[in-house]
Amino acid sequence: MSPQPPAMAHRITIVGPGAVGATLAGAFAASGAEVSLLGRRGPHLAVIAAHGLGLRSTETGTEARHRFPTAYDTAGLPVPDLAVVCVKSQHLLPAARSIRTWIEHGVDVLVVANGVPWWLLSTVEHAGGDPVLRSVDPDSELLRLLPAERVMSGVAHFSSAADGPGRVTHVSGTRLIIGDATGGISDRITRCAAALSAGPVRPEPSTDIRRDIWEKLLGNVNLNPVSALTGATVLDILDDPDVRQICAAMFDETAAVGAALGIENAMTADDRLDIARKLGAFRTSMLQDADRGRPLELDTIIGAVRELARRTGVPSPSLDAVHGLLALRERVRRLGETPGS
Repeated sequence: MSPQPPAMAHRITIVGPGAVGATLAGAFAASGAEVSLLGRRGPHLAVIAAHGLGLRSTETGTEARHRFPTAYDTAGLPVPDLAVVCVKSQHLLPAARSIRTWIEHGVDVLVVANGVPWWLLSTVEHAGGDPVLRSVDPDSELLRLLPAERVMSGVAHFSSAADGPGRVTHVSGTRLIIGDATGGISDRITRCAAALSAGPVRPEPSTDIRRDIWEKLLGNVNLNPVSALTGATVLDILDDPDVRQICAAMFDETAAVGAALGIENAMTADDRLDIARKLGAFRTSMLQDADRGRPLELDTIIGAVRELARRTGVPSPSLDAVHGLLALRERVRRLGETPGS
């Protein structure tokens, strides 16, 4: 008798139901899972609790409203089979702390985030003796809470936007690559994929999630910070030969860091930038955060690559220059927001 496939994760909590988290909540619900939401206090979660989550799709023209149990801490929700963490990198440690009791109970954890993950150095052979990526996890608390063998990672290749409190639009794309940090496809990856079997987001199990993370990083490490620094759309950036050259140099430096860590990439800078150009005059997520005065994911997207470049001996002059300029811009902005400054 052949072994039965692992059952799907039936009870799922989205930790951080912003644009990406809300889209995944709808996708899990469409596949029959029991979905709940764990988030921070504010109008978005308050509206969802009172009136439900409104989800719209620009591609299909459909609109739906979902009633999900919501809470501000884990005591208000049952222990799930799977916790899906969808927060900006600067909020990842507080999110992990908030679900510490679930982690200790052995709940499966999937983290869907941009940039270099905190666990990367603990999974590569060329990183020396220190597994802590200090630009992302300075006190190694994330690595203690969620070591590589404990976590699944997701790479989102879809775009969603918050239209207002309690309302999110799925704009384009359907792919969610998922994989174990330590490689291979485990039973928990199979369960997670099964829980998205019918939704508008399609899971793609990966045997090497590090490669998938790095491939997405190669498209974010240049266009995101350059757009936040200049205020330009991706089309404006790539139509300027000098700025495109800077982006290509940042790509090449990041690809060289990946190669030094044993993470190979077959794509060239021109290949990647041409793909981005086909998407038109869009505003990157980092530019949108800059426009709204929100903290930028600077450390995990570019700061971590610079740290890895120093550790591996890879020169990174373009990454250093753009990071320095954008970090200065952020310091000046914060000083301008300080009362009495």
